[in-house]
Amino acid sequence: MRPEDPAEIGGYPVLARIGAGGMGQVYLGVTGGGRHVALKVIRDDFENPQALARFRREVATVERVRSRFAAAMVGAGLDAPPYWLATEYVPGPTLRQAVAQYGPLPPDTCLRLLAALAEGLLEIHRQGVQHRDLKPGNVILAPDGPRLIDFGIARGEGQTQITQTGAWNGTPGYVAPEVVREQLPLPASDVFSLAGTVAYAATGRPPFGGGRIEAIIHRTLSGEIDLAGVDPRVADLVRECARKEPGERITLERLAASAAGAGALAQDPAYRRLVGAPPMLPATVAQAAAAGLVPPDRARTPGLTGGRRRAAVIGAGAGVVAVVLAVALAARFGFDGKDGGGHPDAGGPSATRSGAGPVARTSGPAGTGAGGSTRSPAAGKAGPGGVPPDRILVKQPTDDFGRLAWTKANANCLPAIRPESDSLATELQTSTPRTPYTAKSVELGARFKYDSPPRYYLAVQVRPPAGMGGNTITGVVTSKPVKYPGGSQWLYVHYPADFKWSGSGSEAYALATGDWTVIWLHVHPNGDAYYLGCDGFTVK
Repeated sequence: MRPEDPAEIGGYPVLARIGAGGMGQVYLGVTGGGRHVALKVIRDDFENPQALARFRREVATVERVRSRFAAAMVGAGLDAPPYWLATEYVPGPTLRQAVAQYGPLPPDTCLRLLAALAEGLLEIHRQGVQHRDLKPGNVILAPDGPRLIDFGIARGEGQTQITQTGAWNGTPGYVAPEVVREQLPLPASDVFSLAGTVAYAATGRPPFGGGRIEAIIHRTLSGEIDLAGVDPRVADLVRECARKEPGERITLERLAASAAGAGALAQDPAYRRLVGAPPMLPATVAQAAAAGLVPPDRARTPGLTGGRRRAAVIGAGAGVVAVVLAVALAARFGFDGKDGGGHPDAGGPSATRSGAGPVARTSGPAGTGAGGSTRSPAAGKAGPGGVPPDRILVKQPTDDFGRLAWTKANANCLPAIRPESDSLATELQTSTPRTPYTAKSVELGARFKYDSPPRYYLAVQVRPPAGMGGNTITGVVTSKPVKYPGGSQWLYVHYPADFKWSGSGSEAYALATGDWTVIWLHVHPNGDAYYLGCDGFTVK
């Protein structure tokens, strides 16, 4: 939690931050009875009429759905800012997180996942609602089975289309052809998205490849879904779901029946290993403060009060469906173990080799030099000598910083951002590939040509080409801070190896065609990070 975060939302005490997006923030809250809830809050200064209309429609859409494949709504505030939505909190990694960490799922697990998701979509469709953005990042692997999440662009019968003329909603690679061509989302469009989701689970690859949006859409419209190496039992059903014409796709009833023989997903051994044990969550503000999740002065925050700031509170007994939050990647309580979404340093399949990480070195291709590979203390505390925590906070959440990008056409980063220190920024030299790049990893370097600031820590943020990110997984990742070695020596980090850790902020994408942006940040002892310089490179 940060000082500007609210102590309570709608009367629910707030225990931690668990997610963020362009429209606002998601918090972990708790009811008076000790039930954990996910609190989605729209920013006070967010005044986009279309986005606010979509949020209101989200609440109206989920209110009509009752399904064991989604979480129950607890409450909502829609009359006045801050607008908020409270839902049951469901622990577990997203399907995308699980596959990224552990690799493709076994064939039997894929069949059971296909059956469960088909059943979930069928329940939602029977209540007159289409999901319209099914993808691996919108499937939570909960201990008792999968949950469909993010109904932000879902549409119920009789609801007004919000998308502007000539535009469509969805995620490239998962959106159906008829949605792209005609803006015509049908129940069968969710079946096409289900094909891409299960293909990703079976291969670990985007169903229609990567690269620019235009290329992905072209392959979606005229190419074949990527099922190379997939077990024939899974591949045959996925192809039936991925037919270009909606009327030719297998129905959800037939699909659920065809895949049902594989058995219950929650009892699948591979699935149980992915999900792990549910994390231990703080039950009170005092426990959250003791864990370092909220400021200590909030430890005496009173419990649930009677006067809640909302225009409409929808009781949990209504049993309606809302946004479900994934396991809290940024929170430290219980999530840094071997559970799904766990900390890569905790062991298990994602553990890195000893000594891996950002390196400050003097010269040559190996060695650590005087700076060495630096291990930071626990997040939120500066260690001896001013060592910052691993998890940093970028202190420039401006629109310009959010749009900052390097392009080959400009050979520069735009828009222009004022650095923390003009004098150091003028001395900063950066190293990236200067010709179109084709390798699978890249070395990124920086040094100060003349000055040598003492006890100076740098971190790097890498942004993939525009259009690669989805609604949940952006691909924007940040390294841990590393100490500058001094003098005019070079400091190096390596992408993606140094960006695959639980606090990176997202999944580190494979190097794909396009312009990549590299942002250098100065990290203060308390973990606050400020913009210093920007560079980039092009992948061919």
